[in-house]
Amino acid sequence: MIAEERRAKILDALNSKGALSVNDACDLLCVSRMTVHRDMESLSAAGMLRKVHGGAVTISNGTNGVDAARSFTERKPANAEAKQRIAQHLAPILAGARNLALDASSTVYEICHTLPLPPAGQNVFVITNGIPHFEALHRRGPGFHVAITGGELHPRTESLVGPLAVRALEGLRFDFAIVSAAGLMEDTGELYDGTPEGAAMKLAFLGRSTKRILALDNSKLNLIAPYPLGVLGDFDLMVTENGIKEVKRRKGKT
Repeated sequence: MIAEERRAKILDALNSKGALSVNDACDLLCVSRMTVHRDMESLSAAGMLRKVHGGAVTISNGTNGVDAARSFTERKPANAEAKQRIAQHLAPILAGARNLALDASSTVYEICHTLPLPPAGQNVFVITNGIPHFEALHRRGPGFHVAITGGELHPRTESLVGPLAVRALEGLRFDFAIVSAAGLMEDTGELYDGTPEGAAMKLAFLGRSTKRILALDNSKLNLIAPYPLGVLGDFDLMVTENGIKEVKRRKGKT
């Protein structure tokens, strides 16, 4: 296969999936990793893709990654059954928690509907930067003391982000932080997010939590997005539609 054919196939795969790992490109093209890297470098130099660690992502309207160009409204129904099963798996884990941090992802949004009500006379404090998440929990009524961070509105993700949003968390601690990601590379454990603002908020939540949970449906496995979100070893649990997996947290991570 000549270089032009290989590069056309790479672009076709990117247009279809939004991201392509080097390993997947090797399988697709039946060539070596070195050949794939050369092709991606050439396409990156031509402004036709953005090369990231482990692969490449599309360039679209100034944002990159699998979900980066899709609004919250568009993402919410995607893989809906898997997201609902993730929320159901999480419900017993979160029962009894006194304070929670929820990111603004469409996966974590489903938890707002399954989060167990606290016993009579008790409250669960929940903070989120997702506007739909805040509204969904607020509608559930007494028992949930719901707060939303300050910050700047990110219209596409319907979330509050930026320095003011991060600063709103100063002095707070959480029993659990539950976040999702745009992609997880299974071979390296590297995690990625679709926007720099989203990644910053997720890292802020995680840094203030005793237990860290990654909620991720299987469609995100072996996908890459532009912005690093740490590694799987930064978490205590990973929850997919298939169930709950304990993770051995890296040394030095508290």
